[in-house]
Amino acid sequence: MKVSIMRPIFRPEDVPDPSFVLYPYHIFHLKLFYKRLGKSDRVLDYFAYVDLYRLGAERGDGFIDLYEWDVEERSIMEPLVDYEEARMKAFESAITWGNSRIVSWWLPRIEIVREARAYKVFWLYERDREKLLMDSLDGKEFSLDAVTGKGGRKCKGAWCR
Repeated sequence: MKVSIMRPIFRPEDVPDPSFVLYPYHIFHLKLFYKRLGKSDRVLDYFAYVDLYRLGAERGDGFIDLYEWDVEERSIMEPLVDYEEARMKAFESAITWGNSRIVSWWLPRIEIVREARAYKVFWLYERDREKLLMDSLDGKEFSLDAVTGKGGRKCKGAWCR
């Protein structure tokens, strides 16, 4: 199946053909329109990256480059958050950010400029008989056993639920 993926920046070195898992996000480019008393109105751009597995939102600097990949369905994590919840999370995040920058009596009017369902690539590979996971956007490596809580270790990091 064809899906949009966030352009990978990092890839494991010395691993010829690592496998991967695709982690779901919904990306929004929003415009916030603020009315202000006695001053000119303000318009702000906001980019929200909503995690469709844990319902978190991050602010981005722009709309990340997306590529289309043809992948097997089994390599895609199913989202646990539906579109409406993701949209509301993006709006909530944008309003919180915008209100910290603009003084206004009114909530902003919000317009969706662009949006896309996209997946972040997590590389899966083995090094020195240890199974590892690498975030393709920041290059951080995690032990798969630590992430899944297997191997007698306590689960640490962003993958624990």
